[in-house]
Amino acid sequence: MHDPQDYYNSYINGHLSFAEQRLCRVRDAMEILQLSGQPDDELWIVGYEEVVSQHWAPFDDVPPLLAALDELGIAYGAATNNVTDYQAHKLEQAGLPFDVVIGTDVTGKPKPHALMFLEGANRLNTDPAQTLMIGDDIINDGLGARDAGLISLLVDRDNTLADLDRVFKVRSLSDVLHIDALSFDNQRI
Repeated sequence: MHDPQDYYNSYINGHLSFAEQRLCRVRDAMEILQLSGQPDDELWIVGYEEVVSQHWAPFDDVPPLLAALDELGIAYGAATNNVTDYQAHKLEQAGLPFDVVIGTDVTGKPKPHALMFLEGANRLNTDPAQTLMIGDDIINDGLGARDAGLISLLVDRDNTLADLDRVFKVRSLSDVLHIDALSFDNQRI
């Protein structure tokens, strides 16, 4: 993602609205591409959303993992650095309706702040020390979850992320249920 001015982080930290951060990023892209004029607000807020939402899809290994967790009776949710309703809508559109979705509008703090992970465990009714957080960002997911007291696991599809102390790493979600150090025996993890 190209965002040299860090507009997205300004959004998740409450300094810009979703629309403002998107338009700022479009203006940056237009400058890089040496395009003149101003972006059409309606096109980039409504039109873009209509187009991009048609392409939301999970990685192939996500539905089988969620089905296996359902079969084992293990609760799961999503913690996002976006607002809850938007992310819940994205997940539903992608065929992944999660029962629990926690966004920055719920906690007031983005990942890697501990509150995001602890509120997620609370809403799942799980002990944080027995709750597995799966993510793909070293700082926001891996270290954030670990430092909040959760079991932390990074999905590193390209095997490019550093190995971290007390953070599991897999290349595919199909490997998650086969990690010997984790217990998936119909108990909350």
